[in-house]
Amino acid sequence: MQVRVLFFGQLKEIVGSGEATFEVSEGARVEDLFSIYAQQFPRLKGFRESVAPAVNQEYAAWGTVLRAGDEVALLPPVSGG
Repeated sequence: MQVRVLFFGQLKEIVGSGEATFEVSEGARVEDLFSIYAQQFPRLKGFRESVAPAVNQEYAAWGTVLRAGDEVALLPPVSGG
């Protein structure tokens, strides 16, 4: 099943794109999706603890099960003053 993945901030720079369509297996979780990308782009691993995932424009837990057509956003920490 396909999901749409959105990357923001530094994550976008690391993967070289702001969005992608990705094929995941039935029962895949947000964590699984992130792990697949972290294997392709090892620098992502360092962001795991600070990234806030969202599914369909609502913050989600890493264990959230994905469904076909979901939009997953990976939001890096926000800095500033």
